[in-house]
Amino acid sequence: MKILMPVHFFLPDHSAGTEVYTYNIARALTERGHEVEIFCSEKILSRRSYSMLTRDVDGLKCHVMVNNLEHEEFSETFANPRAEGAFERVLQSFKPDMVHVQHLMLLSLGLPRLARTNGARVVMTLNDFWLYCVRFGQLLLPNGNLCTGPELNDCANCLKDFRFSQGAPEKAVIKLLQVTRELSGVDLAPLVYWAQDRSKVLKKRKTENPSKAAKAGKGAKDGGDAALIEDLKHRIRKVQLLIEQVDLFLSPSATVADRMAQWGVPRSKLRVSRYGIDTTPFENLDHHDPEGDKISFGYVGTLAPHKGVHILMQALRKIPAELCRLHIFGSDSHFGEYGRMLRELAEGYDVTFHGALDREHIGSAFEKIDCLVMPSLWLENSPVVIQEAFAAGVPVIASGQGGMAELIHDGRSGRLFPAGDVHQLAKHMASVIANPTTLRTWGVSMDAPRTIQDDAESLETIYTDLLELDRRK
Repeated sequence: MKILMPVHFFLPDHSAGTEVYTYNIARALTERGHEVEIFCSEKILSRRSYSMLTRDVDGLKCHVMVNNLEHEEFSETFANPRAEGAFERVLQSFKPDMVHVQHLMLLSLGLPRLARTNGARVVMTLNDFWLYCVRFGQLLLPNGNLCTGPELNDCANCLKDFRFSQGAPEKAVIKLLQVTRELSGVDLAPLVYWAQDRSKVLKKRKTENPSKAAKAGKGAKDGGDAALIEDLKHRIRKVQLLIEQVDLFLSPSATVADRMAQWGVPRSKLRVSRYGIDTTPFENLDHHDPEGDKISFGYVGTLAPHKGVHILMQALRKIPAELCRLHIFGSDSHFGEYGRMLRELAEGYDVTFHGALDREHIGSAFEKIDCLVMPSLWLENSPVVIQEAFAAGVPVIASGQGGMAELIHDGRSGRLFPAGDVHQLAKHMASVIANPTTLRTWGVSMDAPRTIQDDAESLETIYTDLLELDRRK
């Protein structure tokens, strides 16, 4: 079977949960004898937007579409003819039987229609709320509070300061970079990235709320709320068309499935299907022994405001510095100021920032951790990292909302706390320090994670059943 997987970003430069899951399931399906290819986007300032390149990621062929966010209209973020043209060319050359959509941000909502037009069946995994939440699919307001759901006026107000495109000065620089590379072969983009980051340092912006996005550049539409609302209505129509074209939606959590059903996806097209994970890196680990030593807490993931790492740092500061240590694995490459703030909060405490985690060494990362902390502020779908912790035998303390609350039995296999509640998180951490044997008790009660092999076998059945419908016609 030939399977094409569209996803917004992909490895090796992007390794958040969706990208890691896409990689793992693609590899598992390949091992079962299927031909799997990836279609993704990448920001490469020195290359022209919508140009294509191919890359090999551990045997997976990836069709990479350059998207430098040089949009002229807000509608290009969800209905993008040039992105659709690039995708259709891949469809026509690869001729997949199945298109399994992992994410359409930075691509276009029209991809499922093109897949069906070109003879493929379509499955879509709902990795977050992006179908109904333009702001990165996180259901977070600009002030960091949770949004109750899509409503035209509220969405328009939320997006007033949402920067959907490069500004005129940035576009001019991008054009210069592209011409320079085409004429001389010299890629000056890394220098520009360095200069941008350095500029942020020199400006020393003050952030009252670390989870609040900076209000830089123009908003989503200069024409005011009325024009933006019309764009949002257009987007809703595109989502409705997409729903018609997708054969089956898979949701890794009941949280996302329930919201999607409430907002317009028919229950008959929805199925809860937990992520499978590659358990191989977590076999035969040599765990740190907390007996007689400091408890080692850990965080594994992107260093970004919505991940709530500052909540963890603030909780740590309520515990005597000599009683525990903290290992932080993750990159702040897209949130440099936030990373610097975290390092300031860590001063005087036993905190190690390990940087971006190479997937090949994820097992050794968990060997250093006695208890993982997952302090996310948004409604995480079904975090892969929690199941990875379970595979490694590491208990988890997490925000008690979304898919996190579905994975952890509070008080039996870990602890939950109200998202953003520094005092309650500190209390749970202090309790673990005072009673280290609790970790062993939790470890025995943790649910075994679903394996990626089981997930791939289930998907294979779904694909086969959908293709069989075509054969019966």
